[in-house]
Amino acid sequence: MSDIKNSLSLLLFLIFLFSYLAKLMILKKKHKIQANVLTKGKTDSQIRRTEVFVKSTTFIWGGMWFLLSLFEPAISSWIVPLARNDYLSGLGILIMALGLPIFIVAMISMKTSWRVGIDKSTQSSLVTDGIYQLTRNPAFVGFDLMFIGLFVTYPNILTLGIAVLNIWAIHHLIVQEEKHLKETFHDEYLKYFYNTRRYV
Repeated sequence: MSDIKNSLSLLLFLIFLFSYLAKLMILKKKHKIQANVLTKGKTDSQIRRTEVFVKSTTFIWGGMWFLLSLFEPAISSWIVPLARNDYLSGLGILIMALGLPIFIVAMISMKTSWRVGIDKSTQSSLVTDGIYQLTRNPAFVGFDLMFIGLFVTYPNILTLGIAVLNIWAIHHLIVQEEKHLKETFHDEYLKYFYNTRRYV
């Protein structure tokens, strides 16, 4: 069961990484858009601090996901699991497998408006249709599910801390992004803001 779990976990990680990098590449090559603006060119210190934190925590999460998928037995020898249960690990894989397509659909639905970080330098359109009718932040909902899923799949004190820190960091980024969208789209965004949930 452990080998199957780790293989599925690695597959999900590779799909996530490929879809994320592919979206960045398509926007750059086809549309001449530099979509990854996380920590770049920010004059607002609060936004910059939030983005630095998000960049750091998500990098740690991604690295831990990859390492656990490949070297779980070795890692478990020095980080004691909080539980050892095949059904729990299976549930974790299912949670990640749910979060991943939500994230991918959210990226695709944003078309050329998708950004990593808060972009104050280029104009984009407000996307409110498709999956964005259900939640204002479907990509972040997908992320949160993957954060939680990693912990449930590999329950230890480190993955718990990583999940909590990432969910907290993403929430603060969402709050900063909401301020930016209110300033950019005014009444159009306010109508969307009051009629659509932040999460679910």
